[in-house]
Amino acid sequence: MTSSLLRSPAAPSTGLRPALLRRGPVIPAYALTFLVALFIMAADNRSFWTRAGAIFDNPVSVMQFGAALFALTLFLLSIFGPGRLQKPVLVFLLILSAVTSYYMDSLGVMIDRDMIQNAMTTTFNESRHLITPGFLLHVALFGLLPSLAVLWLRVAPRRFLRRLLGWGGMVLTSLALFAGLILSDFKTFSAVLREHKELVGSYQPGAPLGGAARYAKMMLKSRDVTVAPLGADAVKGPRLAAAKKPVLTVLVVGETARAQNFGLNGYARDTTPELAARGVMAFQDVESCGTATAVSMPCMFSALGREGYSYDKGIRQENLLDVLQHAGVAVEWWDNNTGDKGLGGRIGKARSMDEPGDPAFCGNGECTDGIFLAALGEAVAGMTEDTVLVLHQIGSHGPAYHLRYPPEFERFTPACQTAEFAECSVEEIRNAYDNTILYTDHVLASAIDLLAAQDRVIPALLYISDHGESLGEDGLYLHGAPRFMAPETQTRVPMVLWLSEAYKRSFGVDPACVAARGKGLSHDNLFPSVLGLMDITTSARREDLDLFAPCHIEAS
Repeated sequence: MTSSLLRSPAAPSTGLRPALLRRGPVIPAYALTFLVALFIMAADNRSFWTRAGAIFDNPVSVMQFGAALFALTLFLLSIFGPGRLQKPVLVFLLILSAVTSYYMDSLGVMIDRDMIQNAMTTTFNESRHLITPGFLLHVALFGLLPSLAVLWLRVAPRRFLRRLLGWGGMVLTSLALFAGLILSDFKTFSAVLREHKELVGSYQPGAPLGGAARYAKMMLKSRDVTVAPLGADAVKGPRLAAAKKPVLTVLVVGETARAQNFGLNGYARDTTPELAARGVMAFQDVESCGTATAVSMPCMFSALGREGYSYDKGIRQENLLDVLQHAGVAVEWWDNNTGDKGLGGRIGKARSMDEPGDPAFCGNGECTDGIFLAALGEAVAGMTEDTVLVLHQIGSHGPAYHLRYPPEFERFTPACQTAEFAECSVEEIRNAYDNTILYTDHVLASAIDLLAAQDRVIPALLYISDHGESLGEDGLYLHGAPRFMAPETQTRVPMVLWLSEAYKRSFGVDPACVAARGKGLSHDNLFPSVLGLMDITTSARREDLDLFAPCHIEAS
C-alpha cells in the first residue's frame, strides 16, 4: 500500500547527497491533492474549527460539517488543478490559505468581497503595516514550506486518458461526498448556514475564493459606466445668496474613529478635551454605512443611503460633490489617506497632502493630520467664493496607531509601539488608539480656532468618521467585518458640528434645534445635511434627513 502511494525511483547518486534530497519521491496525483487538502483544513482553519465547536451542539455535527468542507476543499483543489496545473494551483492555494488564515486567526478579519475591494484600493504605505514579522513567519511555516514540499514531490506519470479519468473521478467523488454529508443533516446545517454566516466566512480557502469571485463579478458589471446626473436643478438658497462674505464649510472625513472612545460621547477617558472647550455639538448616536473606507465613504457621499447603496449603483450616479458644483459652490478634496475612492474625479480640485509633504508632519511616506492646518490657513486667506473643502484624514488608521500622532500626544501609556498586536496587551493597544483620538481632537480644535480667528469667510466645520474599529473585543481587531456580524464598535461613529457666530447669524440656525435632532442618525444624513448646511435648494435633497431643514429662525 505504502509503496504504491509514495515511492522513490532508482536514480544514480552523485557526491554525498542522497537521491531522495535531490529528487522527491513519486506520489499519485490524487494523493498529493488529498494531503494538501488535509493540511489546509488542519493548519489553516483554526478559526473555523473554534467557531464550529461553539455553534454545534455535539462533536459529531462538528466533524460531519468539517468533513463536508474537507470534501469541498478537495473539490476546489481538483477542479482548478488538472494535469500540469495541479502543482501551481496547490501552491497558490497553500499560500493564499496561509495569508488569509493569519488575518482570520490573529485579528478576526474575514476576507470577503468588501475586504478585497478595500485591499485593492489601498496604498503601499497603508498596507505595509500589515506585513509584520509574525505574518511573515506564519506564511513561511504554513505556506512556503508546504509549497516547497509540493514542488519537491513528483507526481506519478500516467497516460492522458487515465489522468483525465482520475481527475474527473476526484472532482465527482469530492462533490458527491460534500453533497452527501450536507444532505445527511440538511435541516441542521442549513439553519447554521443561515444564522451563522461567520462560520463559512472563516473557512479557508473557500471564503477568500468566494470573495474574489464576487469582487470580480462586481467589477465586470461596472465596466463602461455612464454616470447619471443628480441634482442638476441645484441652486444657492436665499440665505447663501444673501451672505455678505464667502461661506466655507470644512467637511472632515475621519478615519477609523469609533464613537465609544470619544470623550464627548461619555467615554471614561477625556480624549476630546479641546473640542469640549469649544462648544461643539456632538452627535452620539450615528451609524456608519459600512465597516471599511472603500464602502463607507462612497456610500456616505451618495444619495442612495445604506439600504440602497451598492458599488455599481454608486458609480452610476453623481454624488454630493457634483450637486454642490451644480449649485455653483467650489469643491476641493484634500487627502491624507488612500484617496477619494473615485468621488472627486469630476471636481478637478484635488490635493494629496504628502506631496511633497512637510517634514514636520511627514516621514516614511506618511503624514499626521496636522499637515492640514497650515494649508487650511493659506486657503482661507485667499478664498473668494462659496466653498466646501473636504479633508480626508488618516485619523486612527491601524494597526500602526503609534504613527498617527506626534510623541507629545502620547498621554495614555504604555502605548503599543508596533503594528504587531501579538507583542502588545489589549490595554497597550487601546492606549495607542486613544492617543490617536486625542490628536484628532487637537487637529479639529486647531482648525476651529483658525476659522474663528479669521474674518474673510463665514465658516462652519462638520466632522464624521467613515467607520469604527475593533480593539480586541471578542477577539476582533481593526475593521472591515461583514455587515451582518459587525459589532457596534465598527459601526458607531463620532460626528461633531461647529458653527461660527457669523454662520449662525447669516443663516439663522437654531443650534438647540439641530442638537435635538441628533438621535438615530447615520451616514444617510450626511448628503442632505451638507446641502442644508450650505443652503442648497435641489430636488435631490431629502429634508426629512436634513438636520438643518426645520431649524432656521426667521428674521423678525
